[in-house]
Amino acid sequence: MKKRLKVSITVLICSLFILSACSSNSTPVSTNTSELSDSGESSDQIVLNGVFLGSTWGTSVQELAKDYEKETGVKVNIELVGRDVIYQKLAISIAGQADYDIFSVDYNWVPEFGSQDSLLPLDDLIAKHNIDTSAFLPKALASAQWNGQNGSFGEGGTIYGLPQTVHPHLLWYRSDLFNDDQFKQQFQEQYGYELAPPKTMKEFRDAAEFFNGKEVDGQQIYGWAAQASKGFGNVHTWLTFLYSNGGDVFDWDKMTSSLSTPEAIEATKTWADLLQFSPPGINDYTFVEVASDAAQGKLAMAIHWSWSAFEVDEPTMSKTVGKWDFAQVPAMKEAVPNFSAWPMVIPKTSKNAEEAFKFIAWLENKENDVRQALLGAGDPVREESYSDPALTEKLIEGTDVKQFRRYEALAEAMVTTKARPFFPQEEKWESTVSEYLSAVQFGQMTVEEAMKRADEAVNKMLN
Repeated sequence: MKKRLKVSITVLICSLFILSACSSNSTPVSTNTSELSDSGESSDQIVLNGVFLGSTWGTSVQELAKDYEKETGVKVNIELVGRDVIYQKLAISIAGQADYDIFSVDYNWVPEFGSQDSLLPLDDLIAKHNIDTSAFLPKALASAQWNGQNGSFGEGGTIYGLPQTVHPHLLWYRSDLFNDDQFKQQFQEQYGYELAPPKTMKEFRDAAEFFNGKEVDGQQIYGWAAQASKGFGNVHTWLTFLYSNGGDVFDWDKMTSSLSTPEAIEATKTWADLLQFSPPGINDYTFVEVASDAAQGKLAMAIHWSWSAFEVDEPTMSKTVGKWDFAQVPAMKEAVPNFSAWPMVIPKTSKNAEEAFKFIAWLENKENDVRQALLGAGDPVREESYSDPALTEKLIEGTDVKQFRRYEALAEAMVTTKARPFFPQEEKWESTVSEYLSAVQFGQMTVEEAMKRADEAVNKMLN
């Protein structure tokens, strides 16, 4: 019971940090890091200071850092903060006003800080310490690389970090509802084909419409949900629709915005139309609300990050333990999920750069990639981890359901997933585009008008 309570508290704390990561804030950041190293250790002990997202992959690093100190004598202090605060602390560290050695970063920051020559290139250290980067999933490694060219994700370049977690979008669906005989009969009668996890966008719309408003276990459920809040939540969901319709956000050769192409217009209309089958208040949904609704049995489907599946299988917090299954996002022309990853980087200002590298390399070795997953961290970054019996055979406590059943779909998604626009101004680009997507959501503009104006705003931003 105490173990479950501890897990529940950890999940709750992580959810609060994630909420801060999904909303803008201007929290002041202290530049005083003296408290990090004033912990009673001897003056000659090596001390590393790291900043990680207050998520389960951050808490797992805190746990493993204790083992690292026992093995090596090197102490690793880990701060857990929100996404915006990580960015601020990295900026002040680069400016020489703070003493940090390791940062967990949203991967779209790699081109931004890499282009400023602020991150330590790791290629020489990788060679010196014989790190086999081919063991990483290609797109996991790509999240930490930058070759100086806009839109060059996956094309190699300088390695500025090591991957720690990946989580592309997956289709989440309630397998118990899709296998219910009564629902299957009703769906067959209404739509003329068998109810099954949707593979196409038409099938997804039919299933969302069908389940929306149904009563299950005494409560009304909704067809689907996804992040839709202004800031970047709506952008992240919308990108999966755009990419799956063969669209892109830029003509990368000309470096001009391409948000008003036929593919983009159709994808945006499809996404906006489907919001009618989502819960009230969907336009304010962040990461937290999607996961919470799924856990509380309020949804039939979701398009959500793979890693967050741990929340629906936590017995003390979820009413739907073991009831969710996972598949590829529905295809318009093809299934191309939006990609997310958090690599670890070392600022050039680190006074212990090689020791910092040795720690992150240890953290992502074969054994510890699996250990992090078992601790509830993000999804693994090493290909071999997806077939490791310690993960593939692990059951949810008290059930016969596999805890990591999403891995088959996840491994497939990691082949087709596509990154957010990989260039130094991506963060500003997201904020710009989000405003126009929000205008569509609230009926303030037509899709055509919003996308045309978004094109104009992005091109102005670039110039």
